[in-house]
Parts: sequence; C-alpha cells; structure tokens
Amino acid sequence: MVRLTGTERAVAEVAAIAEHVTSLTTATAAFQLRPDIPSEAADGVGAAVVPLLDEHNAAEAAAILAEIRAWAHQALGVDRIPAVWRALAHQPRLLEATWRKDRLVLGAGALDELVKGCAALAVAQFRQSAYWIAYLTQLLRARCGLEDRGIVELAGTVMHYVSFNTIAHGMRLEAPFSDMEAADVAQGGRYEHLLPSGRPPAGAPASTPSR
Repeated sequence: MVRLTGTERAVAEVAAIAEHVTSLTTATAAFQLRPDIPSEAADGVGAAVVPLLDEHNAAEAAAILAEIRAWAHQALGVDRIPAVWRALAHQPRLLEATWRKDRLVLGAGALDELVKGCAALAVAQFRQSAYWIAYLTQLLRARCGLEDRGIVELAGTVMHYVSFNTIAHGMRLEAPFSDMEAADVAQGGRYEHLLPSGRPPAGAPASTPSR
C-alpha cells in the first residue's frame, strides 16, 4: 500500500475500512438482514432478528435516521433508510456513532471515495456478506460511476490475493517489506524504483482512478 499510495495515511485509511466493514458485516449477520439495496425483496426484510425502525417509531434516533434517508437518496438512489441503520436505531447512540464512523471512514481523504468504496467492497466479498456486497456495489455504481467491468476486475483482484495470502500463510512466508515508509518510495528513496509507472511522487495530488 505504501508503494501504491506513497503515504502512511492512505495505509491507515485502508486499515480503518477493513476494520469498519468487518464490524458491519458482523452486525448484519447477527440481525439476519437480507439485502435491501438497491431494491427490497418481494417478501421484504421481515426475517430480521429485530424490528426495523424509522423516523416515525424511533423518536430518539429520528434526526440521524432522517439524515441517513437523505444520504441514501443522494448516494444510493433509493428513497428509504437501509435496513442496517434501521436495526441499529434500537440503540440511538450506537446508531449515531456507527453512522458518523461510516462517513468518516468511507468519505474522501488521502484516498478518494472510489478507491475507498472498492476497498470496502473487497472486504465484503472476502467476508461473503450478501448484504454489504449489494449495498457497496450499489454505492459504487450510483455515487462513483463504477461499471460492470470494474466490479468484475475488483472481484478478480480479491480472488487473486485471497489465493496469494492463502499460499503465503500456508508456507509461513515472511513479508519482504516489513519496514517500508512513505519516504522510501518518494523521489530519492531506497525503493523509488518500485513506483508504478506514471505515479506521482509522495505528497503530489493523486489522479482520479480509472473506472
């Protein structure tokens, strides 16, 4: 990651995405939520472990739920609150903390929203979370313009590195770069030769990733 991005902050952002999406997949599995983004199943999401609340029956969480509804309309293209947030509304403080974290972790930072969304979807694919695969795929399509080819390329990347990591773990291989820092891949750094072709040096504005 340092080699590809040139900043430790970007590495930290990817780690935060992995941790956050892992926790979200755990929650949706615990609630037995069916995918409801971009559309609900014909029989709805009534199999959820807890009733799904909204602004009308969750007074303490109404403001946050209204904010999420507005975001979902703009970012996901749906006129409803996704089920995961409605389930969390039983604990308004947990709902708000998780929602604020979601916007911080997946909002643009050292990495833009497209790259972060792809990282999040990769974690959901690895975790085999039907709910978050559907949710994040819709987010990438509607908000970032990612098309079918990009979705398939991402799945192929996940397949490839799951295989590589399985081999490396099985053979107890040591990491070849255990102490790399951003300065190492900057101009004049000891690993400058590892920079991808055409990639700007560390600290330079990153170009918009190809879709």
